[in-house]
Amino acid sequence: MTRILLVTLSISILLSCNDSKKNSATIRVSGEGKIRIKPDLINLTININFVQARMADAVRLSQETADSVVAILKQFAQQNDIKTSNISANKEYNYNNGRNVFIGYNAEQSIDFVLRDINRFTDLTAKLLGTKINGISQVEFGHSKADSLLREADLLAYDDAQKSAYKLCERANVKLGSLVYLTNTGEAETGLPVYSNMGNINTFNKSYGGAGFKVSPEILVFSRKVISEYKISD
Repeated sequence: MTRILLVTLSISILLSCNDSKKNSATIRVSGEGKIRIKPDLINLTININFVQARMADAVRLSQETADSVVAILKQFAQQNDIKTSNISANKEYNYNNGRNVFIGYNAEQSIDFVLRDINRFTDLTAKLLGTKINGISQVEFGHSKADSLLREADLLAYDDAQKSAYKLCERANVKLGSLVYLTNTGEAETGLPVYSNMGNINTFNKSYGGAGFKVSPEILVFSRKVISEYKISD
């Protein structure tokens, strides 16, 4: 009798394990979501740099130029779109004939700015080029609703993954079950940056007249990737 019970128990455990493996069958899929949209803002950094024989003169010129730049920027945006760094002053050297030669004191400052009307970029740069800035760097096109656009791209990526799961299950003649795993892996591998870099504009402390720069921004692509895993059954 004991032997019969042991055999029966072993068969029951084996059947239970097989059922467990059968019920744990899953399918894992990935999906991509992309949103293409025109940029509606420009981020840029205005660089100010002066080298003078006296540190006081270098600092004074840097501060005067920064004040004139901020006055211009206020015509194009609110104060919270303007971020000014502190002035840093150091000795400046040139490497000449195998040795460093002191040429004066360098005072530099940078101003970060967000222009929320791209159509005014030409007017803005025309005014800035009339000052003695050293250049404009890190000119990037972006979008004011970047966060919400990325969240929307997440939802599109989820829908894309779910559609793939349905199609695969239909082809394999199995049923798609409940979701057991979901992760957002970030930007899709084929996605383009959500910022389009225009490059740098160097002026070298010279005041230029004439018109400003015209821009033709590229379309921004907000892309996300999602990995989902579902239960499947016969």
